[in-house]
Amino acid sequence: MKKPLITILMIIFAITTCMNFVSAENETNIFKISESEEEVLAREDGHVNITFDNGYNGYCINYGEHEAKTGQEYSVQDTTYATNKNSGESVGNYLKVYFVDYYDDAMRNDIVTQHTIWHFTDDFNGWRIDPILIENIKSTASTKTIPDNGAVRQINNTTEAVFDFQVLSSDKSDHQNFFAYKITYRDIVREIIGNATSSNSTASENQNITNATENTTSTDKHENNASSIENTTSKEEQKNIAEPAEGSGKTAADNAQKVSKENNTKSISLSKQVTGKRTLGIILLLIALVTIAAINVRRD
Repeated sequence: MKKPLITILMIIFAITTCMNFVSAENETNIFKISESEEEVLAREDGHVNITFDNGYNGYCINYGEHEAKTGQEYSVQDTTYATNKNSGESVGNYLKVYFVDYYDDAMRNDIVTQHTIWHFTDDFNGWRIDPILIENIKSTASTKTIPDNGAVRQINNTTEAVFDFQVLSSDKSDHQNFFAYKITYRDIVREIIGNATSSNSTASENQNITNATENTTSTDKHENNASSIENTTSKEEQKNIAEPAEGSGKTAADNAQKVSKENNTKSISLSKQVTGKRTLGIILLLIALVTIAAINVRRD
């Protein structure tokens, strides 16, 4: 009884596991289909850099197949769908590197760009292929992965480009698919503002340095002027001593001699005054002594 029960349980478990696996696989398929639900229309006939109604332009990635017709529908895929028809290798990153890192080459000539793309997708080797450019693209792509959306490249000092990429897949097996790109150009506002701020800062610093220099120079000038005034005053004093007074007609030596005589006269007068005072004191002292002596003699 136990063995049949175990067997039944094992069968139920196996059926449940299979059902879950199928369900998961169906969900994955549904998810893949939902990724490709977006449909775009070709706005013109052709295969070289034609326009689509979602704002993208596209180059053919299936050499020799039927080209696009105006109004033909395409489903949107990511760039891994761009493959080499012989090896099956995804070449989407090569093509993105070509447009972003070698922007000038990709934008220069539509036919050359188409042939370069065919080289990666269809091993095309026409006379317009530049072997050096091909090797440079491969070398860059080996170390760099470009995203499908939002890659940025500076074009010049004031402009940068934002790149978006996709593959537009035809539902007809004998029609070409397209590697599509969209470039949005924008001004480099931050860099301009940064440079302006830097310039203003430099200008302010230069102005501060200039002001500091002017202040220092002004201070030096004041100090020099003060020294000059002192020197001038000293010189004027010396000049007054060395030169005669206006209208006197006498030399400096005469002035000096006059001053010396006046000083000597004052000294003599002072000496006389002092000598006269001393003589008077001595006389008074002698009179006092004589008087005392006379009194003593009378007593005797």
